[in-house]
Amino acid sequence: MPEAPIGSGLQVAARWLCLVLCAAFLSASGSLVRAADEVLLAMITAKTGKAGASNVVSFDGARFAVARINEQGGILGRPVRLLEFDNQGTPEGSAEAGRQAVEAGAVAVVGCNWSAHSLALAEVLQQAQIPMISHMSTNEAVTRVGDFIFRICFTDSFQGSGLARFVRENLNAETAVVLVDMGRTYSKGLAEVFSVAFRQRGGRVVWRGEYEAESLNADSLLREAARHKPDVLFVPGGFADVSELFGRARGYGLRSALVSGDGIGVRMYDYIGSKADGIYYSGHWSRWVDTPESRSFVDLFEKRVGPMPEDSIALCYDSFMVLREAIERAGSLEPARIRDALAATSGYRGVTGTIQFDQNGDSIKPLVIRRLKFGGVMYIGSMEP
Repeated sequence: MPEAPIGSGLQVAARWLCLVLCAAFLSASGSLVRAADEVLLAMITAKTGKAGASNVVSFDGARFAVARINEQGGILGRPVRLLEFDNQGTPEGSAEAGRQAVEAGAVAVVGCNWSAHSLALAEVLQQAQIPMISHMSTNEAVTRVGDFIFRICFTDSFQGSGLARFVRENLNAETAVVLVDMGRTYSKGLAEVFSVAFRQRGGRVVWRGEYEAESLNADSLLREAARHKPDVLFVPGGFADVSELFGRARGYGLRSALVSGDGIGVRMYDYIGSKADGIYYSGHWSRWVDTPESRSFVDLFEKRVGPMPEDSIALCYDSFMVLREAIERAGSLEPARIRDALAATSGYRGVTGTIQFDQNGDSIKPLVIRRLKFGGVMYIGSMEP
């Protein structure tokens, strides 16, 4: 079942305008209150910089969530105001955005997409004792920063082992070449976990190639990869580098299954067109997951905003909804009490699955396997923890 591809730039701009107007209408239609009576929640990720193109859509999930919360009476009877901060696609920008959120009075923060950015943000918020939920950062180190840091997505340990299991059991792969972006924390962590798990399941990593996305030499990497004739070419990177490598792989005689992690998605078609067909990748959620929460979310979002492009929107939405539920249980806007309520979260039925946090602040979630096909996404299945 194909999922709708992301829209054009004009469609994305229209979606943003719709969400902004929706939030403005909800604010204007309610009673006028002093700023001190508002609940301030912050969203931090990239609008600009090299991460901006793939990260910016997460703000759609934040805006939609806050609009829904305000429709339903706000939090503790107070309206919620969303504070948006652009981390400019860098760890330094993430830390600065975190400091700005603290100074602005945010009682909790959602962000970032990239693990390196979330690590920098987490250091600031842990020191300030402000709860943080990362909706997309899968590197284990993020939540290890401290007890105020949580994540709504799965970890690289689960993702990497799940992908290794999938390629061994479902694709019958015996050999793999792994290409790693040494400039990204995410890529290094996921590549290592996948490689270890693949070997533990009887597979062989016949070659590991290293690169940095900023100076990618696809020719030399693909030439060497083809020499090993692997069953699987695994590249846990981002849109730009993965599209460059996968888009040219067939030209070097590689007939391998092309597999990546949650760093890519349907926007691969914007980069390499039909050459994206057949790529397998992992994700956190699919619009075809058949639960009441998922169905109603997709229906309402597409009715009000437009096509549902990526799972980062759903993960961001769940992050804010879990925050609302935790604050209501805490009965307080005191960050320490919000943290305690988040840690006690169990059995929350979200859009992306049932949410609870372990002792590290990590969410225990299924892994979704997808395949790009015919300009959209096919849902292959889900792998439980």
